[in-house]
Amino acid sequence: MKIDKRELILENIIRAYLKQNEPVGSSVLCEHIIEQGNANIPASTIRVYFKKLSDEGAITKLHISGGRIPTVLTMSYYWQEHLKFNEKIKVTNEELLSFLVYELGIYCMIFAKKNPKFSAIKRISDKFLFLEFEDEALNIKFNAKVEKFLQNLLGISLDELELASIQVGLSELRVKIKELKRSNIFYQENEKIIFEIFKDERIKNALEPSFERSFTNNLAFWIESAHMGLKTPILYKGENAVMICVGSVYNDYEKFLNTLKEAS
Repeated sequence: MKIDKRELILENIIRAYLKQNEPVGSSVLCEHIIEQGNANIPASTIRVYFKKLSDEGAITKLHISGGRIPTVLTMSYYWQEHLKFNEKIKVTNEELLSFLVYELGIYCMIFAKKNPKFSAIKRISDKFLFLEFEDEALNIKFNAKVEKFLQNLLGISLDELELASIQVGLSELRVKIKELKRSNIFYQENEKIIFEIFKDERIKNALEPSFERSFTNNLAFWIESAHMGLKTPILYKGENAVMICVGSVYNDYEKFLNTLKEAS
């Protein structure tokens, strides 16, 4: 079977860079390819492909005499191809999770996956409206127009009610729903990463469970700052939950997820 040298060299540049976090030279890459059990490609051939990949914008050189690193776009394509989310990870060791989060420089939030139906609304002495969501509840100040509006929304999910509150400007209800969702956060560490990435209102959103709406399927990319996020369903200490992780596109997310899988 013929080896696609371009793909082989590019993938090994990425893997070598993830492993050592240093620009990859032709000699180092040659050794790395052999270590991986792949074909023995001479350093001279690798240098030819370095030029081709650089011209394509797949890799870049940080210094005149230095090695190459994959570009941010290359890393985004790599993670879209390599990260799989078809297996629910069991997270039981919080100490290991925290070690990985800080070692790799990742923001991590885990929250209960709950989206209960809006099941009932009750008026309390013309002072409060009591909203029930299966096994959860919240209250807001009484307003006859708001009560009538909400009566028409009975049966929708908590997420849908949150969106409705944003669309019609029910700020008190929106705040109360956020508070309810925040009470379901199990784990949240290394928030400073969020402050490094975002410099606007997105900071607040990224610290809330509703941040998951920023993701297309399981991944989100912020190319301008070379950061990305992943979202995956997990079992956290036996409970169904969602884990969101955000960090540099150059973090080794395969190592992160595989280490958690192995520990479970």
